[in-house]
Amino acid sequence: MPQTIARSISRPARERLRRLQAGHSTARVLAVFERACDLLTTGGGIVALTLPEIGDGPFNVVVDGAAGIFAGIEPGLPVTVEGMQLRVGGLRVDLENASTWEPRPDWERLCSQRATISARLPLLRALCLRQASTGSFLSLLKSSPPNEIVLSTAQAAADALREGWVGDAEQLQAGASGLAGLGSGLTPSGDDFLSGVMLWAWLAHPAPPSFCQTLATATIPRTTTLSAAFLRAAARGECSAPWHTLLAALNAGRDAEIATAAQEILAHGATSGADSLAGFLYLF
Repeated sequence: MPQTIARSISRPARERLRRLQAGHSTARVLAVFERACDLLTTGGGIVALTLPEIGDGPFNVVVDGAAGIFAGIEPGLPVTVEGMQLRVGGLRVDLENASTWEPRPDWERLCSQRATISARLPLLRALCLRQASTGSFLSLLKSSPPNEIVLSTAQAAADALREGWVGDAEQLQAGASGLAGLGSGLTPSGDDFLSGVMLWAWLAHPAPPSFCQTLATATIPRTTTLSAAFLRAAARGECSAPWHTLLAALNAGRDAEIATAAQEILAHGATSGADSLAGFLYLF
């Protein structure tokens, strides 16, 4: 049986694996990709086995290996954790020496530096627009309204979110519902945009838990299993390692590091990273 080791495990993923180990939940393979294998646990939780080039994320277990390590693993296969060994299909992952990674930034500290961070957001906006991929929701940040139907729908929903931000509960619900599941892919663009909005809320909204929970509750029933997991994570203020790097660079005012971190986020998926950055910047 092929074997590899886990380098790091996010705190939420470790908690899910402990429940699996104790027999308090079950898990099966949800989807398999070249560099990741997504596992679905009881209650809709996700644990993602990922290669080092993907890195740390809200529910990631980063394992040693190269592309192809997940070959032969099929969706639906059961997952077991015995001792410090995770087994799925023909693959065994040694969890014993993996470090625990915390996906939630220190929002309290970052909020105290919001003025410093906000001063660098025009630079981030310019960098994103300069490198924006065609069809991404970064088009919503431009002065001219988008003509494409999905973007036009997103524009109307995002404007409703703006009203919801200042306390209009009906518009907040309408905006979230309009963006939920909008676009294609495992994590539709509208959901990625909402994830970015929620990260901005943790930095700038007066009541981020309730604001984010409202968005998540309105969105999750309308989207994919994987996207729902990302939305739940964002609602808790959790994000991937590149977002941690970006927030730290914004806080420190280091322009070169801001550019590097933004590029790493933009490289995520076809437009997922760009769409989440659009959400983060839209209500600024």
